[in-house]
Amino acid sequence: MSSSSSLNHKIKTVVSPFHEMLCSLHVLCQPEHHPRRLQWSQELLKAMPSDLRDSIRQLGKRTDVWTALMELADHSGEPMTCRKGIEALNSLPDAELVHLALNNTVPIGTIIQWMHGIRGLEEEELEDAGLSLLDSLEPFRRLLTDTLTQYEESFFRREWQVVEPWVQTAAAAFQQETEQSAEKAISSLHPRLFAEKGTITAQKAKSYHFAYDSLEHIYVFPSTFIFPHLLIGWYGKALFLPLAVDIPELPYNDSPPADLLLRFKALGDETRLKIVKLLWKGPHCTKQLAPVLGISEAAVSKHLKLLSEAGLIRVKRRGSYQFYSADKEEMEMMLVLQRQFLEQ
Repeated sequence: MSSSSSLNHKIKTVVSPFHEMLCSLHVLCQPEHHPRRLQWSQELLKAMPSDLRDSIRQLGKRTDVWTALMELADHSGEPMTCRKGIEALNSLPDAELVHLALNNTVPIGTIIQWMHGIRGLEEEELEDAGLSLLDSLEPFRRLLTDTLTQYEESFFRREWQVVEPWVQTAAAAFQQETEQSAEKAISSLHPRLFAEKGTITAQKAKSYHFAYDSLEHIYVFPSTFIFPHLLIGWYGKALFLPLAVDIPELPYNDSPPADLLLRFKALGDETRLKIVKLLWKGPHCTKQLAPVLGISEAAVSKHLKLLSEAGLIRVKRRGSYQFYSADKEEMEMMLVLQRQFLEQ
């Protein structure tokens, strides 16, 4: 049996309303990253009550722009209605809900220790994020349930009626393509996704490799919202992949995202590039940076402000000084945003 043939029986296309609702909430938090959904986002955000709009954005900050919650929607590899998804989230034990909201970046065992007042992570920002969530867990749970319920009933339910025929049609077409050539079908999902020589490779900020033999299931979730992201996930021997569904009559915006332009502007200066290089090696305060750069502390502060506004550096107070460090994840994400824009 060829390596391509061995993939056929592992691939399943899953049409899941709850997954699509979470994708739409992600888009509402980052409209400019989704050119096929920009106008839809702008019109919907203008139409919805301000408290719902604020709640969607607030919860997005807590859940990796809503993508962390998709794991709950996807793990079973089965369609999940919006109502069942909301009920499943609401019934999660506290530690599991925090684990999910933090996108599995903190082990459940560590979260349980946090719940008992035991601290131990070296990544202080990550620890603070988890502890902050634990301190407001019940209000977070209520806000999450209420926001999802209101959004689904008032807005997404109508949108699902519009997009479902497109999603179902794309799902059926993709499943047929897998019967012809599973490798070609998977490679068609995204410009940075490849299936060849017994391995599926996904190129994000880092490259991820999945040997065919290591996988028992490959679940493909069609979405009219997720383009141009390469949204992947894995759990055990299951891999989760996106299928971007195009609705031809939707308007398309080809302008670069404002945050990408802001980051290019912030890095388009020799001194600021030198600062980022220094901060990449370790935290510095303005008093340390000024003599190295040969400029005043006031000038350093101006450059740091621009880099901070672009989201490229972090700051943390230590005693009387504020220490700045490069946000390496955001720097890597800038490369992803750049490729996404060029691939559109």
